[in-house]
Amino acid sequence: MEWTGLNQLREEFLRFFESKGHTRLPSASLVPQDEASLLLINAGMAPLKKYFMGLATLPGGSKRATSCQKCIRTPDIENVGHTARHGTYFEMLGNFSFGDYFKEEATAWAWEFCTQVLKMPADKLYVSVFQDDDEAYDIWTKRRGVAEDHMVRLGRAPALRPDVIG
Repeated sequence: MEWTGLNQLREEFLRFFESKGHTRLPSASLVPQDEASLLLINAGMAPLKKYFMGLATLPGGSKRATSCQKCIRTPDIENVGHTARHGTYFEMLGNFSFGDYFKEEATAWAWEFCTQVLKMPADKLYVSVFQDDDEAYDIWTKRRGVAEDHMVRLGRAPALRPDVIG
């Protein structure tokens, strides 16, 4: 893909996952509807809670969705404006399965999108997995061909503490 801008990247991502059988969902409101646990939408998957919990089904009965969700950063909102890395608004691209596929397909499609659609050089990409997820590590290294020196195991993020955020 020849780079032309963010609008094209967003559209390529959504179109790619539609080609894999995902239902394209519009961005939900930044103020959650019928959701008492959030004041603002802070993650792309937040508006999909009803599907993850089995309380609703996607249009057409699909078990796959893709979206570009508007989000507000909230965990450290008091630091917005004090550093260059603390913004408030972002869009989160996502592909979601509601009991239809898991790591095997997700990794295959992520790799295909990055290397074939976006034409990113495979040798320049690094992949992170959760520190104890040997299954995901093996899928990336043995089935996707990612070199072990391009794999990073990460643990849980430390709790956000106002005294260490800078």
